[in-house]
Amino acid sequence: MHIVIELACFDSPAQVAATVKEKFGVQLSRQRIEAYHPERAAGARLGAKWRTLFYDTRARLLAKLDNIPIACRSYRLRVLDSVAGQAEEMGNLQLAMQVLEQAAREMAS
Repeated sequence: MHIVIELACFDSPAQVAATVKEKFGVQLSRQRIEAYHPERAAGARLGAKWRTLFYDTRARLLAKLDNIPIACRSYRLRVLDSVAGQAEEMGNLQLAMQVLEQAAREMAS
């Protein structure tokens, strides 16, 4: 259960293997961990119970992200716009340019 939940939360197989070893004292390969990821070839035959747990967990995680302002692109851009304006007012053109570059990267992603 632990493995499926961590994978659903976008942890990598290496991260999951490390936490399994730390929490349970069991060493598993990344390949073995990947067998619990229904979106990977290794997890193609994952049972319905685990598949449901994976997708339910992922849906809950993504729903929670909608409630975190910084996870929203428009919020991040508003903050960057504010910071760029403050930097210009302070005469810190280098910071203003860095913020503009960050905003451009934000729009490209």
